[in-house]
Amino acid sequence: MSTKGQETRNRIIQTSRQLFTQQGFQNTSISEIIAATGVKKGNLYYHFPSKEELGIAVLTDARDEFYTILDNSFAGKKPEAKIINSCNSIMALMQQTNFVGGCLFGNTALEMTDSNSRFGIIVREVFSRWTDIIANELHQVAATSTGQIDPNILATAIVAILEGGIMLSRVYNDKTHLNNCIYVIKKLVNHKN
Repeated sequence: MSTKGQETRNRIIQTSRQLFTQQGFQNTSISEIIAATGVKKGNLYYHFPSKEELGIAVLTDARDEFYTILDNSFAGKKPEAKIINSCNSIMALMQQTNFVGGCLFGNTALEMTDSNSRFGIIVREVFSRWTDIIANELHQVAATSTGQIDPNILATAIVAILEGGIMLSRVYNDKTHLNNCIYVIKKLVNHKN
């Protein structure tokens, strides 16, 4: 594919991602995507033969970007610090859009996983990888402490707490809710700070 063709494809993906995050997949029409991207209908269908294929490309692109963010966010010397640094990275990511739209993966999980297994597979991959990384750090914490919740269960709870914090911060347009959730996570992982 030519550089111009790749640029067009990327523009379609990025613009569609914004629309899908803010409006949902079902509520975003092809005509809105065409208007927002400035491409002709034929160009859109050249790159993506259907709206579903475009949705898969958007989710795949967002997944790959999120994996990079996750990998970079687990920084620190202690496992507890790595987890909290990752939570703070999620906060920074959400603040970039002032919580408008919330989390594409959380939104898609609620909207599409019951009706489209292809979307569900990608969303499950994202949440599974995110949970596995946290669980790995929590296993290291558990090795040095006693009486903790099973690391796999706690990792799932941490992801759920973050997703809930994102949703509430979006609803109230106030980062306090996600901040409060991160505070609870600090307590759960016994992070000193």
